Amino acid sequence: MRSNNRRNKKNTTMILAIIALVVILMGAGIYVWANPFQNDQETAETNEEMEGDSGNTTEKEPNKDGETAESDSDEQAEQEAEETFIDIRISAVGDVMGHLSQLIAAHDAQTDTYDFNSVFEDVKPFIEEADLALANLETTLAGPSVPYNGYPMFNAPDELADALKYAGFDTIVTSNNHSLDTRDEGLRRTAEVIKGKGMDVVGTYESAPDPDERFLIKDVKGIKVAILAYTEHTNGLDAQYSAEEVHSMINIIDEAQMVKDIENAKAHDPDIIVAYTHWGNEYTRDPNEVQTTNAEILAREGVDIIFGGHPHVIHEAEFIEVDGNEAFVIYSLGNIYSNQRKETLGEGFEPTEDGVITSVDIQKNEQTGETTIKSVDFVPTWMYRHSDTGGAPYTYRILPIESHLEDTTIQESYKERMRKSYEETMERINMPNSENE
Repeated sequence: MRSNNRRNKKNTTMILAIIALVVILMGAGIYVWANPFQNDQETAETNEEMEGDSGNTTEKEPNKDGETAESDSDEQAEQEAEETFIDIRISAVGDVMGHLSQLIAAHDAQTDTYDFNSVFEDVKPFIEEADLALANLETTLAGPSVPYNGYPMFNAPDELADALKYAGFDTIVTSNNHSLDTRDEGLRRTAEVIKGKGMDVVGTYESAPDPDERFLIKDVKGIKVAILAYTEHTNGLDAQYSAEEVHSMINIIDEAQMVKDIENAKAHDPDIIVAYTHWGNEYTRDPNEVQTTNAEILAREGVDIIFGGHPHVIHEAEFIEVDGNEAFVIYSLGNIYSNQRKETLGEGFEPTEDGVITSVDIQKNEQTGETTIKSVDFVPTWMYRHSDTGGAPYTYRILPIESHLEDTTIQESYKERMRKSYEETMERINMPNSENE
């Protein structure tokens, strides 16, 4: 009767299971009755965790295009993640002069050679960190067949160009009031020598330029830069040439010509346009109407950065906006290397000892092509000149002021002048080292 016994065991087991289930349910009911809020909280937390763990499966309200708001957010995040940028630094300094005492200081009588490299040693690190570095060479390089000379008709040895290359400059501005000091032959040879040293020239020409190519186009790490340079005058030395001859040699400030040049430069689709202009009144501390008017013309036509020179002292810097176009302008960068100073020009001419390395940081969005000025940085410099004998030959050094105030090799009397120079430079510029906001 095995079958009956098995059925009885089964029935007994079922009865016991039912009793156990009733007991469990009664216990659960008592627990729920005693903890109703905790039960609701745990249920809510469980639901939240489930939504958090499976957020992609949660239904969203579709937008007008039939896509979810979340997919829009994901696409935007993906777009932002894909953005890449190119950053470059464009640096410029002011006037590189060649006064006679500077030439004497660089001369080695035993070898009859010249070496200017040591003059630039202290600023070399600042110039080299730029991706594009410009300087205004305010002397000619007419060669030894023309006597080397300083003011008023400048002619320096080719080794000065070697020093500019050594310092890290790659683009030399040659359009200034001394461009014709050694006539057209000196002007053309100056451009030839600079190019022969591996640097670019802007503002003057070895031979008549293509009328549509009176500028430089440089690819700097993937950012296309157009560079133009002009001078207000050439000390009247252009009067010995016809207008056509002058036009074939040098860029003179002229609104119609500048507008045309900028238009032609834009045909190359540059990301940024730079102009270096030689203008203003010597030794005056503020920009004149020629400077401000032509800065506005350049900005109006789309120039983004304007570096100025010629006054031999530092002028203010600012952002200007004309017809919706914004440009950074420093009206005068002062001297970077010269013999102009209190000792040679007299009391009140201390500002001629001051210079400033002005660096503009540029960023290009590789996806959109948008190119912007991110920040502007200023490094004030002071022209150190010393002689143990009190006379020529002197030792010349271009000193970045901040990093040399603790230099034990510099006399305290010089440091006091350096401190004053730094304060006056930053006050004159009237623009802190900060991002363009």
